[in-house]
Amino acid sequence: MTSDEQPTVGAGMDPLGHIVLTVRGDGNSSAPDYELPPTVPLATAARILDMDPADALVRAREGLFPERVIDVGDEPGVKFSVPVAPLIRRVGLDRVREALRVKG
Repeated sequence: MTSDEQPTVGAGMDPLGHIVLTVRGDGNSSAPDYELPPTVPLATAARILDMDPADALVRAREGLFPERVIDVGDEPGVKFSVPVAPLIRRVGLDRVREALRVKG
């Protein structure tokens, strides 16, 4: 995929039955180029957006985080997730993939 292409983001299932985002750069291929989680923790989204995680938490609580957040904790306002698709649109697929790459 070239850097000027706009990836197509859809939903799918991985071989283990987990919901994933399927990201395709070539409209002629049926196989996804990448599979990414549908959401990431707020701290990961903050890293992708070059924000301090503590500042990101404050902004999420105030409704000022630059992307939509989902309150996922048992206690409101403590734990948030951020959808991945808007992050891809904002900063690009390569940056999101790099932040999510598993280090082994």
